Amino acid sequence: MKAFRSTIVAALFLSLPALAAPGVHSIWSSRGIYVADTTGRYTVTSSNTVVSWNQSTNTAFVNFHGFAGGNEYDFELVGSPAIATTVDDITGIWNIRRNGAFICTGCSGTAYWLSQSVGNYFKFYDSTNVFHFSAYIDARKDY
Repeated sequence: MKAFRSTIVAALFLSLPALAAPGVHSIWSSRGIYVADTTGRYTVTSSNTVVSWNQSTNTAFVNFHGFAGGNEYDFELVGSPAIATTVDDITGIWNIRRNGAFICTGCSGTAYWLSQSVGNYFKFYDSTNVFHFSAYIDARKDY
């Protein structure tokens, strides 16, 4: 019985670091709110967004594709691992296109409020606060 108890205690100690490790997260949206660039701020008429990140490795994927103000926009995290990830934000290097043409390449920026529940929104701003997108969270998975 003592050997059995020792085995259980050892297993618990080995599993505790895994339980304390930062998680993996993903969110999806088809309900963009706003896009902003050097020409103005526009209401999104159609969009799809995917955000997926691993806090422990800083590995992240973010892609926003949408239409606003008569233009087509793409915001894409291009540096992975990202500079930093937490449960709530991803800071990294981004490329932004309007109608297929780059309007910001290698931009530093942060997607944040990512820990919000379904129905709430999250945002992205570049470090100069010129380029922006926001979207409502339609679905999320955290583990």
